[in-house]
Amino acid sequence: MANGNNQKRDGLRILFPTLIYEGWFPNFSSIQQQLIAFNRKLREDDLAGRKESSREYSTGFTSYFSRQDLYKLPELQPLSQFLQQSANNYAQQHHWDTQNYTPTINSLWGNINSQYSFHPEHLHPYSHISGVFYVDTPVGSPPITFKDPRVGRWMMPPTADGARPENTFNAAVAPESGKLLMFPSWLEHGVGQNMDDIERISMSFNFEMRQKQTS
Repeated sequence: MANGNNQKRDGLRILFPTLIYEGWFPNFSSIQQQLIAFNRKLREDDLAGRKESSREYSTGFTSYFSRQDLYKLPELQPLSQFLQQSANNYAQQHHWDTQNYTPTINSLWGNINSQYSFHPEHLHPYSHISGVFYVDTPVGSPPITFKDPRVGRWMMPPTADGARPENTFNAAVAPESGKLLMFPSWLEHGVGQNMDDIERISMSFNFEMRQKQTS
């Protein structure tokens, strides 16, 4: 006679999940004004970055083309340490080999999105973890959008009864000051046009899993 506790059950098996990490900087108000001033000073001093941004983004600024080493600066160590702790947690959530490899930041740059600026869909090569930290975002700022990487879904998509994470082709996450988002570097993402006349300030970054040094 079969034991009722051992009966087989129907259910769903989740395969190939895409993990998005969301975190918040503790007591963010204590450093927000410092980060706002830092990014505006960065734009003022970064002539090469302004020139390249004028060609690529016209109404916005990014130090991506000129200064990606901001994580080395002493004044940004509180943010860099927060990013490192979050990346460690994110890597563990993926069940990556964190005994022999560690998430190592390889780039951090500033972004200032003025009115009408936007970021087209893109991904981040040569890294494993990418993300954005929102420094100052006006109410109603456009969300960051993520594109479903499973291109085979477009073959014959069924009609859905409403947008849900289980059936959407594009997911959107609203920005908020002090919020951190981390995602796989291969995941395509973009940001719609900023229609507000208030600048949106954020900082983007990449991590790679590097082998730990053995003594």
